[in-house]
Amino acid sequence: MPIASIKSKVISIAQNSSTNDNSIVKKFEIISSSLKSTPTILARDLEIEGQINSVGLIEIEGSIKGTINGNSVILREGGKIEGTIIAESLSLRGSFNGKIKAKNINIANKAKVHGEIEYGSLSVEDGACIDGQFKRVNYKG
Repeated sequence: MPIASIKSKVISIAQNSSTNDNSIVKKFEIISSSLKSTPTILARDLEIEGQINSVGLIEIEGSIKGTINGNSVILREGGKIEGTIIAESLSLRGSFNGKIKAKNINIANKAKVHGEIEYGSLSVEDGACIDGQFKRVNYKG
């Protein structure tokens, strides 16, 4: 769940509490600011096999075999992923083969995508090469 959604729920709970204490909101802001991180960039010459987890942005220019769990994932042009991606937001510009579960997906014109894709929102640019099973899923959040 995105931090903004959690924050609005925390504010709502704090406003509806009988104490009118804003300490809950202040504690949340301290915690959420510590979750914000510098983007993780995986360079072109990097090859990884395994699992990657991040609460922040992951930008991939290299080659990955495995599972990627992230809030926001960008597969750059020239990047390759074989495996599974689970993300809130996903932008594909490179080559992907595998399974995707993402709330929002953008497939750019130079992307090559093959696999099983579950999405809440999908946009595909003219020129993208896509092949596989696409299934729209209602995401709550």
